Amino acid sequence: MKYLGCILDNNLSGESMASNALSKINGRLKFLYRNQNFLDKDLRRLLSNALIQPHFDFACSTWFPVLNNNLTKKVQIAQNKCIRFCLNLDNMSHIGSKEFTEINWLPVKERVYQCINVNIFKYFHNMSPGYLSEMFTVADRSHFTRNSTMKLHLPFRNKTIGKQGLSYLGSKIWNNLSSYNKLSDSVNTFKHRIKETYFNDIRNKEQDIYFYY
Repeated sequence: MKYLGCILDNNLSGESMASNALSKINGRLKFLYRNQNFLDKDLRRLLSNALIQPHFDFACSTWFPVLNNNLTKKVQIAQNKCIRFCLNLDNMSHIGSKEFTEINWLPVKERVYQCINVNIFKYFHNMSPGYLSEMFTVADRSHFTRNSTMKLHLPFRNKTIGKQGLSYLGSKIWNNLSSYNKLSDSVNTFKHRIKETYFNDIRNKEQDIYFYY
């Protein structure tokens, strides 16, 4: 069934949402390819941001973390195709940190984490919807140290599906952020800081000789 634009399946696997998003992403990308002769590099990126990126982002914190490995790869492959289109690369071109940086897009997983962290940043600054106050709990301030600024309580979850939920996953990835990121003075500053943090992480992984083994 569909509820507020989200497709809910029997086991809440996210498969229906991912399949629906992939169908729309691939359809719009084909449309842009048919008209590529009329588009320069800037227009390609602008139209991809307007017509395609929203389908990666919509409710992404509810469906992307619970996907199986096969669907996760398909979603990333779809984004790689969009990047090749925007940068006018051939179909076999490798997409790595250089290409992500050039187009200023995070890989899908890091983009989802960015969206989740932005919502939690808003939660700490009373800018978020009320339901988030029921989902997150600030950690006991009496145990704060200089390196544990604005920590969230990590709820107990003993099953994998529970650890993929927003209350657990969001708290975990937020707590892993540095104080430098958390103490940003605005939402835009926070977005830019954590994007650069994730870009640095991607570059460091590519430089690790054991990363692909």
